[in-house]
Amino acid sequence: MKTKYYLIFLVLLLSFCFHNKVSAQKCLLFKYDTGGNRISRTVTTNCNIVRETVNEPDNLIAEDDVKVYPNPNYGLFIVSMPDSVRKSNSTYKLYDIESQLITEGALGKYETEIDVGNKPAGVYLLKIINGEDVISKIVLKQ
Repeated sequence: MKTKYYLIFLVLLLSFCFHNKVSAQKCLLFKYDTGGNRISRTVTTNCNIVRETVNEPDNLIAEDDVKVYPNPNYGLFIVSMPDSVRKSNSTYKLYDIESQLITEGALGKYETEIDVGNKPAGVYLLKIINGEDVISKIVLKQ
């Protein structure tokens, strides 16, 4: 009878000691920037962390920093980005509705003019690659 209690005590003790290692529960860990935007997601077994905020660098590009105008357009539009966030190797890629690459090139100093006058009217996806940051904009051609 005494060994039965010892065995139960030992099993309970081991289950408490190795709970994190044998637990099948997985948690999602999200990291947020100071603006409240989610910047990463990881799967973890440590479910005690509720929310972690990561300070963003000052030169991180924001969606509002890139301007595309006029939009809608008739085949000629301008992409502008302030010098404070633009990297030296900033590029753009323009895709049609079927995800075919239409044109690509480097972004100029402040404004870059893109001509799609010979392409049909429709919806296009403009991807701005600024270092490791990528921003997508919808461009409408009438």
